[in-house]
Amino acid sequence: MKLDIENKILFPFMILIMLSIIVLGMVSYLNGYHLLLDTKERHIKEELKESIIYIEDLNERITKGEIKIKNAKKEAINYFERVDKKGIFIIQNGNKILDNSEDIKINNFNDKGKIEKEEVIYIYERFKPWNWIIGYELKKDIFSKELLDMQKDTLLIAIIFLVISMEATILIAYNISRPIKMLADTCNKIAKGDLKEKIHLTRKDEIGVLARAFNNMIYQLQLNTKKLLKMKNFNEDILNNTSTGMITTDREGNIISINKSAQKIILKDKSKKEEINKSLKKQVNKTIKLEEEINDVYEYALGDNELFIDVTTSLLKTEDSKFSGVICSFNDITNRKRIEKRMEKVNRLTSTGQLAAGLAHEIRNPLSGMRMSVQILKRRLNNDKNSNKELLDGTLYEIDRINRLVSDLLNYAKPHHPEYEKIDGAFILKRSLELLRKNYEKKDIKINININDKSYIYVDKAQIEQVFINILANAINAMDKEGVLNINMDIDSKNYLKIEIKDNGCGISKKNISKIFDPFFTTDSKGTGLGLSVVHKLVVENKGLIKVNSKFNLEFPHFFESR
Repeated sequence: MKLDIENKILFPFMILIMLSIIVLGMVSYLNGYHLLLDTKERHIKEELKESIIYIEDLNERITKGEIKIKNAKKEAINYFERVDKKGIFIIQNGNKILDNSEDIKINNFNDKGKIEKEEVIYIYERFKPWNWIIGYELKKDIFSKELLDMQKDTLLIAIIFLVISMEATILIAYNISRPIKMLADTCNKIAKGDLKEKIHLTRKDEIGVLARAFNNMIYQLQLNTKKLLKMKNFNEDILNNTSTGMITTDREGNIISINKSAQKIILKDKSKKEEINKSLKKQVNKTIKLEEEINDVYEYALGDNELFIDVTTSLLKTEDSKFSGVICSFNDITNRKRIEKRMEKVNRLTSTGQLAAGLAHEIRNPLSGMRMSVQILKRRLNNDKNSNKELLDGTLYEIDRINRLVSDLLNYAKPHHPEYEKIDGAFILKRSLELLRKNYEKKDIKINININDKSYIYVDKAQIEQVFINILANAINAMDKEGVLNINMDIDSKNYLKIEIKDNGCGISKKNISKIFDPFFTTDSKGTGLGLSVVHKLVVENKGLIKVNSKFNLEFPHFFESR
């Protein structure tokens, strides 16, 4: 049975008071018992003294010759039997000649004294002239009626005091427990969300101080709760009104919260809901596995249109930097992608204008040469037939230049969407070198290659092969005989595949580095100036990065098996 605070206070007090009264009553009863026993003992001693005096009187009569000793003893016994002295006993030579005691069991007596047993006391005296031992038996009866009659008033007072004490204890326990119960009831109501409750006590003791402190605590709790609710509502308003979708998950990837914008983006096309949720779930699990921030862009086909979602997942950490979940934020960047495509189209048109101007200039030069060669050929046709071969060779060379220019122009200008697949970057690089083997062996160029064999990337295979061939060919062309080409390929700490290509050729001047990706910019008299422009375009379309200083640096996102 569960006790409340009042009974927990009441029971110990009642037990303590009852024990105190019982102990006090027992002490009083024992004192009365010993007092009664002492009184009876004194009384017995008086009777014993009177009996001895009576026998001494009879012995004096014997001395005077008034009575014989035999008759005197008989008269004494008759006297004691007649007066019915309770508990008296007379022993002569170990034999009982008078015994009003219940059961005397003592044979060895001194001349005078007291023998105390567990239940009885014997008080006696020896009368030597007659060789009598005269004594009285006193029983130690602790619960005698006489003793109970003496102690009944004391017992009655103890019972009355016990009742009064219990009533007082109940009252004290109630007064102590009442404010504590009020505190407990108010705490329960506050725990259920009722912050309007207060404790109404006007006491000036410690309980009153506690009640006032409790009321002040409730007031502060009300203020802090209002502030917290206001801040919570403010944060919820921000999350619900921001255009960014926000999802939070726990350590296992289970969704904890999702705002309105996230629901709106996910439900923008119900047919793509499952696919979008799958993409978000996969990136969240990837962040949990790698414990790092990840950003990616997902593309979904919506009939004739497209949907682009930019997703960033990062770790959610506590104040002590412990991982507690993941924050997934994403935006619908379809409009931005459309603008980028329009800007790309504008840039392409602009480049096409530049290309047209350069093309007209580049085509005019070989055509002029061809025209002049044909005119001369016409005049010499009938005169010198041996020189016609050189003119025809020059014409073919200029025509080849126009063909190369048109091919580079088509590679640069025509749109071609990458077809992404998992490929081994090391294998593509090695195959590109194999295709250029005649070029570098002709110049006795030494190739130093350091490649990570597990260099998987997610790109368009044909486009990346074209990138490698263009860069390697550019490096080979820039070197003299017996040059050195160093190639390093490895995965960095950010999980990017880094490719470094460095040659010991003439290099690129600082003033030209910013122009090398411009169409028709070249320092090679035999080049078209479109090779590196095509390289830059293909690297960007495959989500890569290209930098040029004293060497070529390429970076592509490393392929993960969980992708």
